[in-house]
Amino acid sequence: MGPPARGAAPAPAGRGQALPQQLTADQQTVLRPLQPEWDRLPEVQRQRLLAAAKRYPRMSAQQQQRFSQRLPGWTKLTLEQRNLARKRYAQYASLPRERQLEILKRWHEEHPEEPNPAP
Repeated sequence: MGPPARGAAPAPAGRGQALPQQLTADQQTVLRPLQPEWDRLPEVQRQRLLAAAKRYPRMSAQQQQRFSQRLPGWTKLTLEQRNLARKRYAQYASLPRERQLEILKRWHEEHPEEPNPAP
């Protein structure tokens, strides 16, 4: 077996709970909440999380906060639940801006204590 593909997470070692070593210290800090379950995540999800951790420094402060707050909950969703969430977001994003604002306003009326639901 050859070396892992570029950007692929290395095979787990020992307890298998280590985050990929190719990440910078900042990227490892971003993903640290997932460390205990890293090995149980599907490979496709690990790759998406690694890509997000690499984009993290370029995110706005608000995006970084939202990412960090939602990261643990997102990883606990099943693949089907994540795919459904992506599908619903794509449907929302394809709506005219006026309709998006109506939906967002209604959501805030029903969930006044919650931040914006959009990623």
